[in-house]
Amino acid sequence: MNLKGVAFSPHPPIIIPEVGMGEEKGASKTIEGMEKMAKDVAVKAPKVIVLITPHGNVFSDGLCILDDEVLRGDLGKFARPDVRFERQVDQDLQHVIREQFEKDKVQHIFIDGEKAQEYMVDMEIDHGCAVPLYYIQKEYNEFKIIHMTIGMLSIMDMYRAGVSLAKAIEKSGRDTVIVASGDLSHRLSSTGPYSYNPKGAVFDGKIVDALRHGDFERAISIPRSVYEPAGECGYRSIAMALGSVDMADVDVKIYSYEGPFGVGYMTGFLDVKGEKKDSLLDMLERRDLAEMKAQRQSEDDYIKLARHAVESWVKEGRTIDLDYAGDSIGIDTESMEMRKAAAFVSIYKEGMLRGCVGTMEPVMENVAHEIIKNAISAASNDPRFSPIRSDEIERLDIKVDVLGDPELVQSKSELDENDYGVIIVSGSKKGVLLPKLEGVDSVERQIEIVKKKAGIEEGEKYDIYRFKVERHEHVDYE
Repeated sequence: MNLKGVAFSPHPPIIIPEVGMGEEKGASKTIEGMEKMAKDVAVKAPKVIVLITPHGNVFSDGLCILDDEVLRGDLGKFARPDVRFERQVDQDLQHVIREQFEKDKVQHIFIDGEKAQEYMVDMEIDHGCAVPLYYIQKEYNEFKIIHMTIGMLSIMDMYRAGVSLAKAIEKSGRDTVIVASGDLSHRLSSTGPYSYNPKGAVFDGKIVDALRHGDFERAISIPRSVYEPAGECGYRSIAMALGSVDMADVDVKIYSYEGPFGVGYMTGFLDVKGEKKDSLLDMLERRDLAEMKAQRQSEDDYIKLARHAVESWVKEGRTIDLDYAGDSIGIDTESMEMRKAAAFVSIYKEGMLRGCVGTMEPVMENVAHEIIKNAISAASNDPRFSPIRSDEIERLDIKVDVLGDPELVQSKSELDENDYGVIIVSGSKKGVLLPKLEGVDSVERQIEIVKKKAGIEEGEKYDIYRFKVERHEHVDYE
């Protein structure tokens, strides 16, 4: 196989002596692990190193690959602009990756100088790549690179991207090592960069233990309720790297784990020994599709209507007819057609938001048409995401929130972030937030988010309205 191995590397600049200035000694186990990892890479003598980083140009809906002949970077952001990096990009492998990603429908963008200006992003080696390069270059230098930044995709989509990357590597014939750059939890203690959260140690324990035992299914199946509060930055890099060995027999080496400075650092290497017959991805997709099929049997008419609206629009480009919907898939829309209300439709793919559009006040003649309109908009016109593709349809979860009438409140004591949604109005500025959302754990946080969405500045006067929601969902996204 042309894929020779996968390295796991944290990326704290402090472990580079020129930056740490002695403080790097607080992460001595990590440094020892980095040195071992670098030696493993050198033994493999790859022609190409694919660097997967969470600190380049992160897009919400796809991977970002830097497209230039030579890439440069330094550690100027960490007071050492004299620590510089310059590597040639392997154009041959990059071309094959582009073709394979397009064939496999991996969401991505190649950024060259012109597009970098258009998107106002960088074309440089970020510290997520620089830190592992620093150690690797001490042991080995005869390689070109591919610089790839994660997207905020689902963990399974990152795994699929890794499978596609492995195909490209084999087609290219280029001996390659993948480096998955990423720290684990940033919330291991109150001295870390973020506030302490007990889920931090839980996440780190789960991912390290799963990898030590070579249990990759367990490694990519950690719930969002664990990894998001943990404040990690490496899970998607790791998931993509594990996807690259979906069809490979590997020896697992985890060299170190420690949590100095309130952040979890893991080093390791997957030594590729040859091919295997069974694909974890195939097994997981068969299982997940069976679960989704069973789930649809218990969806209520509100979700069925939204789902049918999405599927008809994405597959056929048409807006469904209510009478046809009732006859063809057995949706009882009579009560919806007798009711007028605002509604939000939220679409999730494998636990990650894929689109959400709603109205604060009803704009259609009834809630059935309100749901149809917003379902189509959520699938095709949420500016945060690319339009939903037909190959994604089978993996979508859909939630419908029907809004009650807004009530003006006189005091924050009348609010509850779990029971009430909030509308804030200041002149022509208006923002809304649904209740019971992950990460919104106080009324103050709820108000802060809505004011930011509405563009309401500090000192501006505003009115607050609360509203109840009637929530239709199958999956609990807490």
